[in-house]
Amino acid sequence: MVNKLLYSFSILFSILLSGSYCQAQKFGFQDVLDKSPTVPTTFCIPKTESNISALNQAEITVKYSTVDWLFVTATPQWIQNAKSNQVISDFYFELAPPRLLADTARVAHYVNQVHDGLGGLQTPFTGKDVIIGYVDTGLDFTHEDFKNDDGSTRVLRYWDHTLATGPSPGTYGYGTVWDSTAINNGTCTSTDSHSHGTIVTGFGSGNARANGRMKGMAPESDIIVVESDLNAPNWTLMIADACDYIFKVADTLGKPAIVNLSLGTYIGSHDGNDPASEAMEAMLDSQPGRIIIAAAGNAGLNGKFHVENTVTTDTSFVWINSNPSGYYGANTIYFDLWSDLTDATFDFGFGADKPSPDFEFRGMSNFHGATSSIGSIIFDTIWNNGNQIATIESYTSIVGSNYNLQVIFTQIDSSSYLFRFMTTNSGQYDLWSGSFLGYNDFVSTNLPTTAQLPAIAYYVLPDSLQTIVSSWNCSEKVISVGNVQNRLGHIDGNGNQYYTAGMNPPGKLALKSSKGPSRHNIVKPDISAAGEVSLAAAPLWVPSIPQAYTVLDSGLLHMRNSGTSMSSPLVAGVAALYLEKCSKAPYTDFKADMIATAFSDGFTGTLPNFGYGHGKIHALNLLLETNFTTFVAGPDGICDEPIILDIGSTETISSADWSDGSNLTPLSTSTPGDYSAIVYNLQRCISYTDTHTVAQFVVPTIDPITQIGDTLYTLSSHDYQWTLDGSDLVGETNPELTVTAPFGSYTCYAVSADGCVVETNLVTLTVGLESIALDEFSIYPNPVRDAFQIKSKSEILHVELIDAAGKKTNLVNNSGLGYSVSHLSSGLYTIIVTTESGVFQSKITRM
Repeated sequence: MVNKLLYSFSILFSILLSGSYCQAQKFGFQDVLDKSPTVPTTFCIPKTESNISALNQAEITVKYSTVDWLFVTATPQWIQNAKSNQVISDFYFELAPPRLLADTARVAHYVNQVHDGLGGLQTPFTGKDVIIGYVDTGLDFTHEDFKNDDGSTRVLRYWDHTLATGPSPGTYGYGTVWDSTAINNGTCTSTDSHSHGTIVTGFGSGNARANGRMKGMAPESDIIVVESDLNAPNWTLMIADACDYIFKVADTLGKPAIVNLSLGTYIGSHDGNDPASEAMEAMLDSQPGRIIIAAAGNAGLNGKFHVENTVTTDTSFVWINSNPSGYYGANTIYFDLWSDLTDATFDFGFGADKPSPDFEFRGMSNFHGATSSIGSIIFDTIWNNGNQIATIESYTSIVGSNYNLQVIFTQIDSSSYLFRFMTTNSGQYDLWSGSFLGYNDFVSTNLPTTAQLPAIAYYVLPDSLQTIVSSWNCSEKVISVGNVQNRLGHIDGNGNQYYTAGMNPPGKLALKSSKGPSRHNIVKPDISAAGEVSLAAAPLWVPSIPQAYTVLDSGLLHMRNSGTSMSSPLVAGVAALYLEKCSKAPYTDFKADMIATAFSDGFTGTLPNFGYGHGKIHALNLLLETNFTTFVAGPDGICDEPIILDIGSTETISSADWSDGSNLTPLSTSTPGDYSAIVYNLQRCISYTDTHTVAQFVVPTIDPITQIGDTLYTLSSHDYQWTLDGSDLVGETNPELTVTAPFGSYTCYAVSADGCVVETNLVTLTVGLESIALDEFSIYPNPVRDAFQIKSKSEILHVELIDAAGKKTNLVNNSGLGYSVSHLSSGLYTIIVTTESGVFQSKITRM
């Protein structure tokens, strides 16, 4: 028999924190102090200068802080001594027991199209280079679905809160952390002995490498595992540590990250303002590329365990049944009350009634002002004619802007009594209990008439709302996920058909999915997804247990699970697809886009509501919501100089990666070819431009301008256009230009069919060509028979003769004889003289 604890799939696995209900001012703290006085434990302390100084003097490191709290790891003994000696002003302690809260799901939520890059997407998205951190019961990382193609692990880090051997990461001071090297070389000893964490991770990140089946939502995502200690005190603070750790590892790797929390507690303020929630919200606000996804809870079938009451001067009450199997002992009663501090203006007391048929009031305690004894235990007794009916302890505290009252009936005279919680005066409160938690049920049926019991007119009926888990799940910044039916059933490991009890149709809200809203009436859950009857990776020890075949898939490598524990990693996986496309998107963008693209159907009814939230997540439309248009703008070809290619977009561009390897925008290039770019907006959402082809254009040629008398000449491979002082000369489109006053600066340019332009040198004239020549030099005799002389003010560098046909001949001065033209036939010639001061020309006549 394998010594493992197999997770129960019909009833959520539950580990409840033990806690004392006597002698300690913080409910449950004395028990921790008695049992584990020197074990490093997570605490938070009010953020004051004196507390900061006290921690510094004690050399206790502040792991991180928020506006209100300092988060530390310290021993319960140090906390007790520091508080008793007034070294610290106060500390936060909670008794909030944790609860562990795919192929068809990918179809139901349009994930396959995202994996394939279809439906309007430009490329596939599979979660590559995005981290999903799973805070759960651990992971069997030996399962092939959590390995790369080369057999190496996809798990980057594994922080085991349950293992005290160390080393612990950073400043957290507890647990043991393993890296991928330890996992790959087989030295990591942590694993998943419950199965819950492996299934959850598989549904979010499994890659189907084992047998090609049950691929998760983000099959190429990186994985970080935090194995939670479900027996730890101040458990929610350890979850905040886990989130902080995951985000910090992601930061060092330069990757975005999602944290999946498929676990929670039904006890707490239910407003997202507790210390753990405040810390998580600060993490989300600190930088983009961070998202937290949480399971809403699975208490939809656990009855009416919530009471909400607006208090008036008429004394109202709710009845609570004792529990023979109570968590704090047989026939004890416990409930947890929360109120905004501004609403904690009521007085409270307790009473007892005989049940039907008498419904006789038997006695009551004193009334107490809600905030009259903060931090002290209130001891009460219900008497009836000198007989003790019940003894009660009340623990009051202020947590930030909230008021908390925890009540325990430690001893009762008869389990048949109906026990009252009574309030009067003014204010408002919410309270929770529930026998499914090991606590107590409120009475909601078989109530007496006012004739039987007149006070029943002021009875506060319990309800089935606000059955979601508390803490972070109620934060407006954390995505809370409700659960809809995924499958009706599947073929199990024995080859038998399994069907879900009740045959709830796929797509309908699962019967046990918890309902919102938060205590402050924020819509919760935010979204819903298919989780009920889902299949994902099973720890490899499970198939060795024959009894487990009923929960295994026919391939024996995947197993069944249900609940918001599964719908949460579905949304976490979709969030990884989103952050792969938009790696710098803040959680606010993800939430807004998720809500904007959520879909409804015949099951959801009017949205939003407290079951489906804003609807069902639509992975494809969610990613399409981030699409933006980009294109390459620029010339279609290159002439003889570099061209500029720019990117046009419907959004502000932060950067671009060009196909030639450049990341500069605009891009200067002199190389023809195909150009495209991967473009990122301010949220690093990715868009692919079209391909822009740049051709090599034909570049025309043109000779320098030659001056012959009052005519300028050039020769081009294409057309001609003469200019004067930068403006085209109308009609001057021939190789020569006869210049006339007014003079100026002349050029000629040619344009190819592709639009490439080439232009001559600039020739500037202020007077006629002949006038310039006469002033600078003279030629004699002219007309000439055999030779001529040149008289010049400047040294002559070169002399050239041009005949009527444009043929050029270099002339050389023969000492004493001049420049010979005896070999020329009679006619008119142009002489070009280059001197130190310029180029001049004149005409001669050969006789």
